[in-house]
Amino acid sequence: MKEVFVKKYWDEDDVLFYLHFQNDEAVRQVEITPSSKLKLTTSNPLNGDSMLYDQSLNELDLKETDFITEEEFNKIWNE
Repeated sequence: MKEVFVKKYWDEDDVLFYLHFQNDEAVRQVEITPSSKLKLTTSNPLNGDSMLYDQSLNELDLKETDFITEEEFNKIWNE
């Protein structure tokens, strides 16, 4: 199983996303805004207007600096 961890900031919405992909499908996500922090999973993919990323990893416009370690992802996830 291929696991990839991504940290991506979306300027237009002022949201920092942490994404955990397994075989190019998002399985965990953290959304951090100035006023909230949401966790989404495949078993809990919706929270208000937020939704677990439902596109493949290849759909993201990623730079080398967007990739993070599993440890970095889990630190944010467990906070």
